[in-house]
Amino acid sequence: MHGDDELQRLVTQLRAAAEASADVPHDTIPVLTEIVELPRYDAAELPRTLTDVDWAHLALRVQENVLERLLGRSQALIDDEMQAGLEAVLSRTTESLAAELRLTLGQLVRDLVARAVTDELTRVHDEIMGERSRK
Repeated sequence: MHGDDELQRLVTQLRAAAEASADVPHDTIPVLTEIVELPRYDAAELPRTLTDVDWAHLALRVQENVLERLLGRSQALIDDEMQAGLEAVLSRTTESLAAELRLTLGQLVRDLVARAVTDELTRVHDEIMGERSRK
């Protein structure tokens, strides 16, 4: 019966805390159950009294359940943060790549124009030399 007395004491404490918080607007108090759904346990898995509880095992199991649910929900947050970070990196990379392409393309065009001018001057020179030799 000692376990039942302890359980009754806990229930009384919880009710007193709930009544004390009734005056505070509910939307100002963050509630863990709004963030994480609490796992449901099979009645057969639960101990008969509080003295039969393996608190270390129960704490580990609850921690694993909470972490599993938090990680499942936080994946979307992480994905959003990663996407924002990747967008910033891709934006900087794209700007850098565009600037490098402009420089490279500009140099390529200058080289092509210089080669075309040299080829044309060589052709004109050869024509002039050919005309002189025919005379």
